[in-house]
Amino acid sequence: MVKKEKRPFAVLLGKLLRRRRLEMGLTQAEMAWITKMSEEGYGMIERGERIPNTLTLSRIHNNTEISIDQIFKEIDRIEKENTPEEE
Repeated sequence: MVKKEKRPFAVLLGKLLRRRRLEMGLTQAEMAWITKMSEEGYGMIERGERIPNTLTLSRIHNNTEISIDQIFKEIDRIEKENTPEEE
């Protein structure tokens, strides 16, 4: 199997979703069930190996109270924090 290179957006999204899932006290299996995905598929999202489609993002939003807008704002904030400033 060829390992795909992780994309920065996918990695940041995965970290954000994992943090929220843990805050809610849910396992990956529970979150997968909530989002109507396989546990493996949801795990791939958290590891940054897959970007969820809009239906899955909608299910995540509906069950975690993270809006799509919040997701993009948080990812933008994290990227800015991790981008070295030019001298």
